[in-house]
Order: sequence, then C-alpha cells, then structure tokens
Amino acid sequence: MEAARNHPSPTTGRTRRRWSVAVVAPSLVLSGCAIVATPGSAPVRDGSLAPQVALGYVVCATAVTPVELATRTAEAPIALPVQGTPPLGSYAIATSPDGRTAYVATRTSSPNGSARDVVIPIDLTTQRALRPIALPGQGGTHAVVVMHDGRTVLVASGTAIVPVSATNGAVGTPLDLGTGQTVFGMALSPISSMLYALVPGGVVPVDTATATAGPEILTGLAVSSVTSPHGLVVTADGATLYLVGQGGTDFGGRLLPIATATRTVGKATGFDQFGIAAPAAVALTADGATVLVPDSADNWIVPVPVATLGSPSSPVRLPTGVGSASTGTDHPSDIVVGPGTVGAFVVFGLDSVLPFTPATGSFGRPIRVCSGATSMVVADTGR
Repeated sequence: MEAARNHPSPTTGRTRRRWSVAVVAPSLVLSGCAIVATPGSAPVRDGSLAPQVALGYVVCATAVTPVELATRTAEAPIALPVQGTPPLGSYAIATSPDGRTAYVATRTSSPNGSARDVVIPIDLTTQRALRPIALPGQGGTHAVVVMHDGRTVLVASGTAIVPVSATNGAVGTPLDLGTGQTVFGMALSPISSMLYALVPGGVVPVDTATATAGPEILTGLAVSSVTSPHGLVVTADGATLYLVGQGGTDFGGRLLPIATATRTVGKATGFDQFGIAAPAAVALTADGATVLVPDSADNWIVPVPVATLGSPSSPVRLPTGVGSASTGTDHPSDIVVGPGTVGAFVVFGLDSVLPFTPATGSFGRPIRVCSGATSMVVADTGR
C-alpha cells in the first residue's frame, strides 16, 4: 500500500516551486529556470574525448581509481583535493552522460577542523580533479547524480538535494525534504525527469523539472548500510523501482519493488531463509532479468530473478581474504553492472573490486584500488 506524506519547503511552506541555479555570467544561463532532466536534451558538449572503453570509477576517502572493465585493470588513482578523511559513507560518485566528467560528493575539513560538504568535478580526459564546490548544509553527502542533459548535478547533502551547474559550478536553491529525511541514495529515471530519493522508511519522488517533492512512498525499511549510495535502482523502461533495506518483525533484509506509474509498493522479497541479511546495495543485470543484492552481514550476493521475484536464488558467497585493509572489513559495500557482457563488479573490503559473472556465479581476480573504497560508477563512454 502507498501512504502519503507532504514535505513542505522550509521557506515557502509548499512543495511545488521553481528550482533555479544561480548564474555568474549571462552567457552561462541554463535553459529556463528549472532543472530539466528530459532524456534526449542536447549535452553540454558533443562527443567524448574520454577513452572509448568501458570504464568504472571507484571513489575512496581521498582518491578515485579508474578501472578498465573489459581487461579488469586498475589505472593510477586520481587524487582528490580534500583535507582530512571523510567518514565512511560520506562520499559518492557519478559521471556525466558524455563520459567526460565525474563528480564526487564528499566532505572536506578546513584548517580550523570544521567540515563541510563539497562536490568535486574530475576531468576524465586529463584525469585531474578540479576545485571543490562548496555546498550549503553540514549533513553529510551520500549520493550524487547527473541529469540526462549533463548540465546539472544533483548532490545529496543531509536532508537536502542541492543542484549544481555543470557549466559554471554555480550552486542553486536546495530542496529540503524535511527533518529526519536524510538522503542515503538517489536514482534518476532513464526515461523521465523523475528522481527517487532513498530516505529512512521510504522513497521521495522528486520531479526535477519543477523541483517538486511528491508525497513520500512509505516502505517501512530502514537503510541497512550508509556506505553505499546504491540502495535503489530504476529499470531501463522506468516502470519499476527496486530498493533494499531492513524491515519486518525480525528486521531482516528486504528487496522491495515499486511501480513508478502508480507509486504502488509491491510484495517484499526477504532473505531470512538464508540468514540475517543487511543488503548493502542493489543492481540489475544488463538484460534486466536479475536483481543482484550484495549482503554485508553474510558476505554473499543474492541473485533474484525478476520473473519470480519472491523466490531468490541461492546466495553466492564472496571469497575471503580479498582486501588488504584491517581485519573485519571484508564486506561488500556496492555493486555495479557494466555494459554488454563484461559482468558485474563488487566493491569489497574497502580497497578492492571483485568482478562477478552473474550467469555462472563466479568471481574474477580482485582488482586492488584506492584505500577506503566504498562506491563505484560505470561511465557511459560509448556515445
């Protein structure tokens, strides 16, 4: 069942308003004054100078490691211009549609010891991080997405979603979802302007064309892991949203489908038969036929066929002794799926990426990446 809760703007008392980005020069004005996420909009730049291979980018505490997915090879880390070490889970990464730029949402400390949220653009052609862009608020950053037209970046900062211009770095007016609604993940529909924000106990749909936060879709699920922004994923046709968390009388791991057209919550799939579960993230295989759920309590991946969603397949246990980090950190924190047949990739042990072939349930050799690795994104470099 779907329950509704309004999230009024802290300044207007209404949820419907225009979401604008400040302008530093007349020639850099965005189209209109709302953030528009319509697929097919003209990108900021035509084509891409980034390498025309499938690349993943793993974000760590102070660096980002590019990974060539086909060869499963890590490239030299890209240093991030941050001070101090952000808490685990307070950094995330996304890439632009043209594959030229990555954006890291993270925290950095000032000389006096105070911390603030920032988003850091990375030029993927030169492999160089640019100057951090300061964000309003002090709530910690857990998710970031880039709009379909590549012109605007949306960054989660505490309970707010902050728009940042990819053209000039100008920070727009945040959309605050309200007290207690910390944003732990965001997923953009592939076919519309709808953004889905994962909050404790629910999902808030946001129309990015009007900066409107719709009624919350209550799920009753707690966010089981704050070390990954990928607790929800939208299908390629935009029809279904899958999210993971913990709930039920036993507070066990749950996978929940939501029909986006009606915002109807479907029957939850549980993993209690396999043991206590703490889902860390969720992803869809390239063909959309299987949902992949890595579990950070039992260190396995549960494949769930979409056709028989209530009957998950037996878990595939992750190998032991993979990470070189301290004892007790060999747990998965994220999973992404590459294009075509390159398979899936699991961020594991805070310093490694494990290639995973869903069809066979097998793992490749670990790929060592930067220290503090918790999240990963696959760049679209084939355009």
